[in-house]
Amino acid sequence: MSSYLQTISFKRYSKLTQFTIISSGSPLGELMDHGIDSNCMWMLPVTIMSILGSSPENGGVSMELAPVLMLALTFNFWVNHWEKYNTGVLYLPWMFDIAQVTVVLVFLSAGFLTPTGLKNFFTENICPFNTLMYIVIPLGFAGAVGLSFLNLRLAFQSGTNKYNTFSEVMRPWVSYLIFNTLMCTYPIFCREEFLANPRVWTIAYGFSFSNIVCRLMINQMSCTRCELIEPPLIPMFIAWFMAVVLQISPHTIITLYSIVAMFSFVHYCYIVVNDLCDHLNICAFSITQKRR
Repeated sequence: MSSYLQTISFKRYSKLTQFTIISSGSPLGELMDHGIDSNCMWMLPVTIMSILGSSPENGGVSMELAPVLMLALTFNFWVNHWEKYNTGVLYLPWMFDIAQVTVVLVFLSAGFLTPTGLKNFFTENICPFNTLMYIVIPLGFAGAVGLSFLNLRLAFQSGTNKYNTFSEVMRPWVSYLIFNTLMCTYPIFCREEFLANPRVWTIAYGFSFSNIVCRLMINQMSCTRCELIEPPLIPMFIAWFMAVVLQISPHTIITLYSIVAMFSFVHYCYIVVNDLCDHLNICAFSITQKRR
């Protein structure tokens, strides 16, 4: 929970510096804001699962639902940025904000009632959390898709859309679908290794997702065509093939890949931030221009 709060605090600090204090913004500030948002996504299901536990018999959430919960949260975030890629407008990702508020409310409630008391309250008065997930997750998918297609339709009607053909509109989905196919088949075919340490898979999924969605953000901001197959998918496929197809020590492979995914994302962010700073003649975390 502390790491999640620290990340949120850093995000809010960057936004405050960008808008409130200096009353100015830049592509760098937008990228840092939304990029840190994307990296918060994987922390939300981890914090929820940590407080509720993974035993449905005791009122918790089944560990088998963790990848689905992760997919639901990241899907909503992805759809909003895919929408901006096509319309040029980022509508508020309500599901992400609702998820953040929900996490805070769950922790506060568990603090007052204790985790066991919170789970008993829901089981006796509403429904078990495991059952609740089967209701909330489909609603999240439906809400994200419905709102995005409505906004896309309005953009096409007003002529403000950036791409006209179906293939160009759906181009970002190729990498996203490949990414989820590779990552979400690991818990299915390597179930024992996943259940033994689900946090390793969660970290690998989270940083890989951030890497891919941040590249889409760059395409949005620079009005460039996205890659059909994003570069982070190459080491991901190699790791997936070794772990899932060849079954070569799946736990070791996913652990090594999580480290690769983490450093790959940090390296990409470092390069992009440096390039933007040079282009805008500014310093990261500072409002003063560089001295030439």
